[in-house]
Amino acid sequence: MKTFCRTIRFELIKIRSSRGWWVICALVIVFQPLMALLVAKSYLEIGLDATPETHPELAQALPPLDYFGFEIVPFGLLPMIVFGGIIGASEYKHHQLRTTLLCQSSRIKVFCAKVFSLLICSTFISFIAILATISITHSGLGKLGLHPFYLSTIAWQFIGYSVLDWILLTILSFGIGMLFRNAIVPLAFLLPQLYNLGNFLAQKYEWGKYLPVAAGNLFFATPTDPFEHDPLRGGTVLLMWVIVTLIISLYSFVRSDVGGKN
Repeated sequence: MKTFCRTIRFELIKIRSSRGWWVICALVIVFQPLMALLVAKSYLEIGLDATPETHPELAQALPPLDYFGFEIVPFGLLPMIVFGGIIGASEYKHHQLRTTLLCQSSRIKVFCAKVFSLLICSTFISFIAILATISITHSGLGKLGLHPFYLSTIAWQFIGYSVLDWILLTILSFGIGMLFRNAIVPLAFLLPQLYNLGNFLAQKYEWGKYLPVAAGNLFFATPTDPFEHDPLRGGTVLLMWVIVTLIISLYSFVRSDVGGKN
């Protein structure tokens, strides 16, 4: 157990010391809340009750106050998915895995340590980024918004749902990157779904509802979104994607040569 804990600490240090970690932190913890502030100011200009009828530039009516800020949350999914894919694929570069296996010979424990360390890091950054985004949104709305610290029961529930969505998609990207030893594969599979492809396929085809990003969108769908809010269904589908991907990745990791690229 002590060796396993040391391996987790080692993996955490590797993640925190990587340049990608700090880039992701800057994007989702600094840039995303700033975007939310700008959006909040724009809402004040047009009014919180604006609709496409009164403001043709709007694609849909603004949601109820409890849901403000969550339209910005999908922005952070892009860097989180990139982060997960890079972490999974980078383990095969520069013979990093061979160095790790010299300290911990059990490949199963090494794999689990990598998943746990990514889980810890993604949970931390997801919660901070999403909470900051929602709080700054309502702070920007002034007296018309919710209290930026207390928020509301619905807002806190959706923060939890959004954090879970970020975590699962990050780990899914990691698993795909680990399986294919390439960061391009998870990015090519997941990123197009972020840009309305997932929702388009979900609305047009029944099987599209079982794609990971479309399922994740069910976590924080607002009353004005074209898809329903169904966190149980979305969580089940997305969790199955993660579990199956990790099992296949673990099997491939245990049975194949770790290789490595210089």
